[in-house]
Amino acid sequence: MTTSTTTRTTPADPPGTAGTPVAGDEEFARNLVDGRWRFPAAPYEFEIRSPRDSRVVACVPLSSRFDVDAAVRAGARAAQAWAADPAARVRLVAQAVTDLERLAVPVAEVVASETGLDLADALEQVRTGVRWARHWLGAVDDAVDDAGSPAGRAPGVAGVVLGWGAPFLEAVSAILPLLLQGRTVVVKPSLRAPLSAVVLAHRLVAAGLPAGVLGVVQGTGTDVGAALVGRPDLAVLHVRGGDRTLDLAGRAVATSGVPLLPLRAGGSVLLSGRDADPAVVAATVAAGLRLHNASGPAAVPWLVVHADTAGPVVDAVVAAASAARPVPLPTEPVRERSLGAVRALGRLGGRVLTGGVVPDDVAHRMGWLVPATVVTVGAVGSRLGPHSDDDPWREPLGPVVAVATWRTPGDLVDAFSRSRFGDGIGWVHRVGDDAAAALPGVVREARGADHRVDAGDLPVAWTAGRGGPR
Repeated sequence: MTTSTTTRTTPADPPGTAGTPVAGDEEFARNLVDGRWRFPAAPYEFEIRSPRDSRVVACVPLSSRFDVDAAVRAGARAAQAWAADPAARVRLVAQAVTDLERLAVPVAEVVASETGLDLADALEQVRTGVRWARHWLGAVDDAVDDAGSPAGRAPGVAGVVLGWGAPFLEAVSAILPLLLQGRTVVVKPSLRAPLSAVVLAHRLVAAGLPAGVLGVVQGTGTDVGAALVGRPDLAVLHVRGGDRTLDLAGRAVATSGVPLLPLRAGGSVLLSGRDADPAVVAATVAAGLRLHNASGPAAVPWLVVHADTAGPVVDAVVAAASAARPVPLPTEPVRERSLGAVRALGRLGGRVLTGGVVPDDVAHRMGWLVPATVVTVGAVGSRLGPHSDDDPWREPLGPVVAVATWRTPGDLVDAFSRSRFGDGIGWVHRVGDDAAAALPGVVREARGADHRVDAGDLPVAWTAGRGGPR
């Protein structure tokens, strides 16, 4: 992807039809505040490198609380008019989604550059996001009351903090439902993967989004994230991330009183029964590993197999993982955290069946690649099972699947009692209703190689505008 060859939008361009096809250097290096792409208050920037080969793909601003303040104030000024015009909301979001579909390949090139995914996988994420958006557009009449504001809610600014695992899908699922419900939005993308949010914002602006309705402020969690989650003038705060990020947000809203919509990273699982087809299980796991297990609801960080068929199922999974290509993580420290957790698990009694070690070759030295890894942890209720809160083994990170065994539905209830599983998808394959009922999240049939997530599969926490505070 070359971000420096762009054309510029002029006032004469019809919304959504002319100017820069996708965002480039000029937008990546700025924040979106009050309808304009602006440099931050302080002149600092940060290089975004491709996880595939470490090349610099963009420079983004390191912003401050002053930039957050400007974006939130602009959102507050735009809130009343935006909430009062549901027809405009649908029209503008639909135009942006149409543009994203038309520009799917160049958008996917941006996604691939910041995630390190192959173009085909990045393109599937873009197309998935478009499908989700069209689903929400079709259902928008059910979410808006006669006055045009979100049903039962006053107009206001929503603060959104995004994670890095599936940046395009996170941006789409966090921003668009809120906009359709009449909120104005200020977004803080992850500094590890900020470009997708800029691309989405760029298309919304090109579609004619009024000034202030959407703000994008880039920077660190310490500066921008803390400034956003601590604001008392937000109508709602939606935060996606790990335990540390959500704990910080929880402490902030305890003081501010702002409703918090959390989405905890991880929490998905594949549960297979006594009559499981090893090929279906292996294909589902392989699809999740290919995108690595921080990549959203398609991830399969946990595989829980019936003890009677564990042998052939695990053999098939190991064969599929061994044949999979290495997967990039966003930074070297994240890769080390992923592999460090696998090593710690081995010391605690887990067995690494494949992967877990980075080969000493050029590809792995230049990129932050991790081989697909399969680890067994024993019975689902054991110390290392999914109920564990032992640090660092709370849940696999990266292209890693942990395998546990079960025999009765009673084995599963406590194992999946942790809150993160309520934000995930429980993929099931040939299990009874009593076993499936132990999974607290959305439950769906495993789809093998056709392992995709439709909008109707998403847990409520994934669609920021469609659930209530918890």
